[in-house]
Amino acid sequence: MFQQRNFNLRISLEEFHSNISKILIFFLVLINLLLTFLPLTKTLGYEFSVVNGILLFIIGGLQTIIVQRKDFEIGVIDLFLKNKLFISFSIIIPFLIGFLSSVLSSNCPIKDGILFYLVISIPSFFFGGVVGSFCTALSRKYSFYFFIIISLGLILSPLTEFFFNPQIYFYNPVFGYFPGTIYDEDLTIDRILIAYRIFNIAFFILLFYSSRIIINNSKVKKVLIVLALILISFSFSILKPKLFFATDKNRIEKELASTIATNNFRIHYPDSLYRDKQNRYNALLHEYYLDQIKIQLKSSFSHKIDSYLFPGKDSKRELLGSGNADLAKPWLNQIYLNYYNYGVTLKHEIVHILAGEFGSTPFRVSADLNPAMIEGLAMSIENNYDDYQVHYMAKLAFKAGYKYPIEKLFSGFNFFSQISSISYIYAGSFLKYLEDKFGISKIKYLYEVNDFQKVYGKNLNELAKDYELFLESYKIEFNKNEAQLYFGGVSIFKKYCPRMAASDVKNAWELYKNKKYSEALDLFKNVYDYSNSYQSLLGVVSSYSAEKKYVTAAEFLSDQIVNFRSSQFYYSLELILADLLIKTNQSVKAMSLYDSLLVQNPHINFTNEVLIRKSILEEGVDSLKNYFNYNRKLKLQKILSLNSKGIKYFSIPSLINLSANGNSSLDNLIIELKRNIKVQDFSSSYATLEISKYALRNLDYETAQYFAVRSLDFRKDDNSDHMFIENLRMVNWFKNNHDEIKIIYSK
Repeated sequence: MFQQRNFNLRISLEEFHSNISKILIFFLVLINLLLTFLPLTKTLGYEFSVVNGILLFIIGGLQTIIVQRKDFEIGVIDLFLKNKLFISFSIIIPFLIGFLSSVLSSNCPIKDGILFYLVISIPSFFFGGVVGSFCTALSRKYSFYFFIIISLGLILSPLTEFFFNPQIYFYNPVFGYFPGTIYDEDLTIDRILIAYRIFNIAFFILLFYSSRIIINNSKVKKVLIVLALILISFSFSILKPKLFFATDKNRIEKELASTIATNNFRIHYPDSLYRDKQNRYNALLHEYYLDQIKIQLKSSFSHKIDSYLFPGKDSKRELLGSGNADLAKPWLNQIYLNYYNYGVTLKHEIVHILAGEFGSTPFRVSADLNPAMIEGLAMSIENNYDDYQVHYMAKLAFKAGYKYPIEKLFSGFNFFSQISSISYIYAGSFLKYLEDKFGISKIKYLYEVNDFQKVYGKNLNELAKDYELFLESYKIEFNKNEAQLYFGGVSIFKKYCPRMAASDVKNAWELYKNKKYSEALDLFKNVYDYSNSYQSLLGVVSSYSAEKKYVTAAEFLSDQIVNFRSSQFYYSLELILADLLIKTNQSVKAMSLYDSLLVQNPHINFTNEVLIRKSILEEGVDSLKNYFNYNRKLKLQKILSLNSKGIKYFSIPSLINLSANGNSSLDNLIIELKRNIKVQDFSSSYATLEISKYALRNLDYETAQYFAVRSLDFRKDDNSDHMFIENLRMVNWFKNNHDEIKIIYSK
């Protein structure tokens, strides 16, 4: 009777364990099916593999605990044999779902997706099993609790690196790798990730053998082994920066070894980028923006800020995890920028630092980590998007039909669902509207609590309706082509095969740089076939052009440009196509496109470039063909020659760009302009503005101030005047304060 009862109990336990296993497989299938409906996980790729890495780690651990709680003495081979179906289903089912979804719903190549699954997802399944085995060895009774604690610890461990280190990328045994931001689309398996997984394998082998040792051992030995494993893990975390699996302050400052110390900043940059005038300008610009932000926020901020200027996006991405996007860590008082265009985002990132004074989370940012609130505040205080006020840009987007509900934008993480220009502009304009109407003190309080009702006595929906009425009444000179240029893109969530396309395009450009044009062309074409991306189309046209196949390039672009009619890249493609038509002696068609760009007028830069080309065309088609083949020095000389019989204001910005490091001929032209300048329209006003900026970068304060004042001789409207007034404000500050800023250089 007793034996029969034991037998029945054993049967019921086996049925229970079998049912749990089936439930685990069911949830694995269900979640993977749900992934096929989400933007970045519907194909077999990085995101799909990361999610499955976490799922398989948990499932592998739970299944191992279920089996070993019943019979811990079971050998490794027997464990695999007894669970071969479960193991096979767990590994194969997600892969098949991802594979079939990729094949049936897209043309995306899956070779990188297969590699991600092999390197991230499958190892995580076995790592989870090892952790489950170890937890069972520690205590069969509390094995599930130990597993939950260890799993959460492993998954959340990157938060410590994020909090204490500059980096925003992470290597992790559960999900393999997190790259940083969504703005760097190219992502592939590299040697560092493979090396990291090898270290993972070594550690989990050690952990597995430790679990076999501690079974049936005394509590003291168990504690000693656990402490030894913790010590090994801690030692590895210390060594991670040395192994390139993490970036601490020492590593980043070793790479950016030179320093400029000012009253309020330590500016770090690589030795190779030492430029006396440029670095002094950098230092003063940091101090200027800080001073302006303190006034706007009514802040008494007094801490030193570390500003890291990286030589390029590749270096920044390797060390930080973000190549394209600049960022700040308010809790560390650190900002991270690309050296060659840091001025565009410097003020924005400094705002993030000062906002930390009234931020409410451990990260000293807005309550609930609301991205629209965090970035919206920075945009509203910066109040500058490509030299325009945020209200102007918001009205431009609004009137052109690029709308997004404010109440949705400030909800959860919807901020990232749109193209960045839309999200940043609307968030900034909305908070700027609230600041102008209710004052900066309430904005600071709102940032702290993220509760519109509590701060304003109105909920977000009511305030959003008020803002929409304000935006409708806001007057601008509307140009739909300008709106398309700024807002005609798509977010990564709406792009086609974004990771794979970005990776392949990057490889294709490497081939192009190495003058392997035929191989580059094949790869660019392949990418364009499955992604229809602008970058791949540009690569195809550039590769044809590099091989002097201008007719083929022009024909290909003529056929494909229609696909970009509503894209922000349309105007660049029009200019490229017109240039190709010149090279193929189709000047009439080229002139038609040039004139079309003048009529559309998406940006003054396009107008200026077209007018330069048309001026050179007056000398003949061959003259313009030659100009296209000139290097920077010869192009500079050619444009200077256009000004020999009279100032061509449309050519001034290009002259300044081509002589970034100074040029005596340009300086002579500026001297002549100082005597004869006539600011009568936006073109001449804009040229005068660029001269003022050029002089300021070269620390010629008198010249910078003269041209800053003269740029305001032509006044169009408040929206256009903004850039000229802000420039004069900056020039005056530089002139009045440059002697008061202490600047110390060191290496």
